[in-house]
Amino acid sequence: MLILINDNKKHKASTYLILSIGFIIFTAGAYLLVAADGIMKSYAREEAKEKAMILLDRNLATHTYFSHKLKPVLFKKFEGNADKNYFEPIWMSSTYAIREIDKYFHSITTKGYYYKEAAINARSPENEADEFERTFIEKMNRTPELNEHYEVRFINEIPYFIVLKRGETMEESCLRCHSTPEAAPSDLVAYYGNERSFNRSLDEAVSAISIRIPLDKAYEKVNTLIFQISVLLGITLLLIFCFTIFFGKKWIFDPLNLICIKAMEISKDPKYLGDQIRLPSSLELSELTEAFNIMSFKLRQERDHLELRVSKRTEELHNSNLQLAQEINNHKKTITQLEETLKDIKTLHGLLPICMHCKNIRDDNGYWKQIESYIQEHSDAQFSHSVCRECAKKYYPDFDIYQD
Repeated sequence: MLILINDNKKHKASTYLILSIGFIIFTAGAYLLVAADGIMKSYAREEAKEKAMILLDRNLATHTYFSHKLKPVLFKKFEGNADKNYFEPIWMSSTYAIREIDKYFHSITTKGYYYKEAAINARSPENEADEFERTFIEKMNRTPELNEHYEVRFINEIPYFIVLKRGETMEESCLRCHSTPEAAPSDLVAYYGNERSFNRSLDEAVSAISIRIPLDKAYEKVNTLIFQISVLLGITLLLIFCFTIFFGKKWIFDPLNLICIKAMEISKDPKYLGDQIRLPSSLELSELTEAFNIMSFKLRQERDHLELRVSKRTEELHNSNLQLAQEINNHKKTITQLEETLKDIKTLHGLLPICMHCKNIRDDNGYWKQIESYIQEHSDAQFSHSVCRECAKKYYPDFDIYQD
């Protein structure tokens, strides 16, 4: 038995498809934007790292210049003439020179770059390590294989790309100025004091090069670019969504809806059987529509042939009914005649004991009766007496009863 259930909560497949396509497009767009944001900010961090390496290499080049060019020439020039307590940081300390050059650099640029050769108990307070840098330096002394560290930190709500590199390690030649104040040049002690950057030990990790590249401008550019991409992507995805819905309706849902309408018409009124639907352009729906048309045509033929067969069979049944009615009437007449005949007939059956001489019959009580009396008692027949031709000649020869 076919049970049709009408579920009012059901929706059209087109509605589900539109919602699904919209969800997929929205999800894909959001994923692309998030991925693009992450990739571009990753590029911004890589670019910041490259800038940090440029600053580092440039300042290391300055250190190298002081160590291999400037200081050897000046020491040679002053050889034999300079006091052993003489100290002039302008040319004798590359760290001092780099710090001063960095001040000039910040006076002519607004990039916000940060460079410091940070140390714990630094000789110049300007190079004193902050808490973050101090932690790295202490970790370097505990972990000799640690040479660098990279991360993004927010300082005053501004993102920075942080680079920490292993800096100066205390060597034998450095202990003259960093062991005790008494061993250091007096001019150096007079310039910096006798408390800072003394009592160092051999192979101690003294400093870390700390570089900070601000990422706020780069992130702003990324956010602006992401906004522009999101607008373009939103328009593009909206157009794709509209075209998908338009062509989906034209190539899929309209042909399906046409088949549905025609099927409903056929289910409500059989006169539409045999109607044909124009084949759509798509192969799959064209095959489906062609199958529907063939089914409609064959059902029309079957219905027409069925009507003919039903009409013919109805006529045959009608004729059979007439014939059967006639036979029934005949049977009724026969039955009536039989009933009337039975009324006139009382049947004798079984063995009748009859005398071979007088022809009397013995009844059930053992009495012998004349055959006429016995038959009259056991049937509705009545006897009238007469004489047959042979008996007439025998018993009444003088009378010519049967005249020839």
